[in-house]
Amino acid sequence: MSDREIELKLVCEPAELERVRRAPALKRMKQGRAAGKHLHSVYFDTDDLVLGQNGMALRLRRKGRGFVQTLKTQADQAGAGTVARDVGEYEAALPGSASTPDLSKLPEELRGRIRALANGNAISPRLVSDIRRTVQNIATPEGDLIELALDRGALQVGGHDAPVCEIELELKEGTPASLYRIALDLNEIAELRIGHKSKSERGFALLHDTVPGALKAEAVVIDRHATLADAYEIVLRHCLVHLMANEEAAVVQRTPEGLHQMRVALRRARSALEIFRPVIGGDLAGRLAAEAKWLAGELGAARDLDVFTSDILDPVELGSARSVALEKRIAQARDEAWERVIEVLCSRRYTRFLLEYGLFLAEKSWHVKRKAPAFARDFAGAALDKRLAKASKLGREIEDLEGDDRHELRKRLKKLRYALHFFSSLYDPEEVKPYLKYLSQMQDVFGGLNDVATAHIILGRLAGGKEMRETASRILAWHEKRAAKEWKGAIRLWKRFAGSTPFWREKAA
Repeated sequence: MSDREIELKLVCEPAELERVRRAPALKRMKQGRAAGKHLHSVYFDTDDLVLGQNGMALRLRRKGRGFVQTLKTQADQAGAGTVARDVGEYEAALPGSASTPDLSKLPEELRGRIRALANGNAISPRLVSDIRRTVQNIATPEGDLIELALDRGALQVGGHDAPVCEIELELKEGTPASLYRIALDLNEIAELRIGHKSKSERGFALLHDTVPGALKAEAVVIDRHATLADAYEIVLRHCLVHLMANEEAAVVQRTPEGLHQMRVALRRARSALEIFRPVIGGDLAGRLAAEAKWLAGELGAARDLDVFTSDILDPVELGSARSVALEKRIAQARDEAWERVIEVLCSRRYTRFLLEYGLFLAEKSWHVKRKAPAFARDFAGAALDKRLAKASKLGREIEDLEGDDRHELRKRLKKLRYALHFFSSLYDPEEVKPYLKYLSQMQDVFGGLNDVATAHIILGRLAGGKEMRETASRILAWHEKRAAKEWKGAIRLWKRFAGSTPFWREKAA
């Protein structure tokens, strides 16, 4: 039997789990008595973990005198990384004498797929999950029924235990939006974070010794016949997936690229909300844009110091002019900025932002304005024209631009590039590609120039004392010389770009 399972996972410390358990607001919504369970589950896979790599979790769980065999499959790969999980589940009862899964209990298609993946290799125990669970049904004022599970225990992997302390909200009746509303209430009671992985995914990641890496945004795919509202949802969901996909790389591994991709995702989300605002939006859209701006700002200092270290400090050969004291001061400032990153990404405010974003997408509480075009393609051309016009207004004076105006042109080009990424699937890829190439090249040059401007600010703040200031002057002089050459290249690139015909106008004709 296959069921559709919509759930939301929250992770926390044991003390926070107890706060949730005792919360008066939650008690008022409880139905019936809470039930305690001991869930001892054994997960099976091949030695090379091929099932887990293909989105499958095959387990045996003790129940009474027998076992329940369960196969979970990730049914919607496109939704991976979103807050709510959507999975397929296939269960069958096995006798107490069973020691391995019985594939004959599965649908023929899945049975064949597992055998093909295993390719003759044995499927054996790989992971043990030992959990004490308290389960309680809760009914919302809107009439939704949700199963609340509070889990404490451990994953046993390769002779080591990894603690588990989490909350699972599973939708039994009603709409997915209710999961986010309950989670938002719980987040006011306790310090919670969104759980990105199921227990099996977490366990198999430990078996693989997988290090979470940074991920760039995938292509946005909008059907050419999509409505404006469809496109709005697709683009905003895409930005949320991109943000959450890089959270572990930033928080767990503290990788500069993971942090960078999170900031890119936030800028893209803000840009999307701004692009669509004239024709579609909602009360929560403005709040999400403001919170995305706050979050990007909180992450900015660490990103600036990452770039300063790798792109400004490291390339310059200082020799005897090197200031160890300045380098230590920069390293200390960078460590402090990263501590702030971790603090923010583990905060209730960040969790609230993700949950409100998820609620906005689940409720679809936006409204399309009366005079807005019905279809995304009709809107895309006008949106691209608007962003191009803003960039061109400054670009026409590019040879005379200085400081703040150069930075403003950079931001306008970036917004145009984001808009192109959002809508490019509505047009011929061969026409989009060269246009995006020009923008990418200009963004690289403008980004380098912005890094030099930021270096002035950082060194002005951190370089104190004669030795440090002398080193700072050498660093800046080296990069200013390079920047002057690159600015000439930027002017040439702009002129070629400005002379090209926007592909979306050609298509419209």
